[in-house]
Amino acid sequence: MLSVKEAARNALNFYKDIYPDTQGELIEEVELDSDRHHWLITLSFVSKVEPNNPLFANVLVPQFERKYKLFKVNADSGMVESMKIRVLGNDLN
Repeated sequence: MLSVKEAARNALNFYKDIYPDTQGELIEEVELDSDRHHWLITLSFVSKVEPNNPLFANVLVPQFERKYKLFKVNADSGMVESMKIRVLGNDLN
């Protein structure tokens, strides 16, 4: 079985191959799914915010925000099987 460190590295390398110009990637969450066949890896990255009103662009709106992607990594082969947008929410409810 692939270690969590190897799974996270595979997810990060997969992301960087697709988006080579992005910076500020962080590994946020790791989880081995209940059947122990896949690692679920959440990565975050910095994305530029486009202001709705250029007049107030530098005053009221942050210029960057952190976005998240969820990667499903096969725990045996190490292959990234999917990449999805991860929307943060309150998981306590």
